[in-house]
Amino acid sequence: MITHDVPPEVGEIAEALRQIAADGLPVGPSFADDTLLGLRGVAARSVDPSDRLSRVKALDELLARLLVHYPDDKLAPAARIVFGLAPGTRGLNLTKRRQAAATVIDRGAEHFRKQVEPEILAALAWQLHRDSQNYIPRDRAAPPPLEASGDTPVIRVGDVSSKDAAEHEELLSRLWAHVYALRAEILRVERLRHWPYDPTDAALSEQKLARATARRAKEVENVKVLIRAYTDRYGQRITHGEAEFNAESLLRLAGWETDVL
Repeated sequence: MITHDVPPEVGEIAEALRQIAADGLPVGPSFADDTLLGLRGVAARSVDPSDRLSRVKALDELLARLLVHYPDDKLAPAARIVFGLAPGTRGLNLTKRRQAAATVIDRGAEHFRKQVEPEILAALAWQLHRDSQNYIPRDRAAPPPLEASGDTPVIRVGDVSSKDAAEHEELLSRLWAHVYALRAEILRVERLRHWPYDPTDAALSEQKLARATARRAKEVENVKVLIRAYTDRYGQRITHGEAEFNAESLLRLAGWETDVL
């Protein structure tokens, strides 16, 4: 399986998405378009990047996540319908999904097909392109090689084979710890926003949400400080298991989107 060093053009990604839109999610086991399966974000999320079906699974899960967090609130319901992700739309043919999607945004089916659907595909393609920029090819310059890559509590001989290696692994672990802590705080805020702590006591629920929002803001700053410390010393690439990321993208990776959350 190929992995693109540079993400394909947004228009090329959008064109490849047409096949998935036609069939609807989930992505079928026969899907074999290298434009999408070769994206670095798809390869990095695959349990076995050399296996096409592993990449198909990763692509399916990534598309579902991006559609849930579709960047345009007005078109988001239609985007999820046209891809068969919305409840009651899985298994419908494309014509019926288009009709349902057009209805939900008060547009005609033909207008939706010609004008709105291409806009949805382009926006989703841009999300995929941006996601791929979070990952860096393995042949770039790297920090000192380590036997462990930051995704396991096991400490191996290579992690403490030298002062530099130990310092790098320590900072790497602290950074990932705070990335996951930020993800937890984001999830807590969203949970309290959608499912109040106590639906019968609005004031108490608001207080709990305010405290969670403050903790989230503090964790954002913690991650920013650690990112600066890491990039000042080791540059942009940061490892986690078999995946490699641009360190500056870790806030987005944790789920922090200031224009959404």
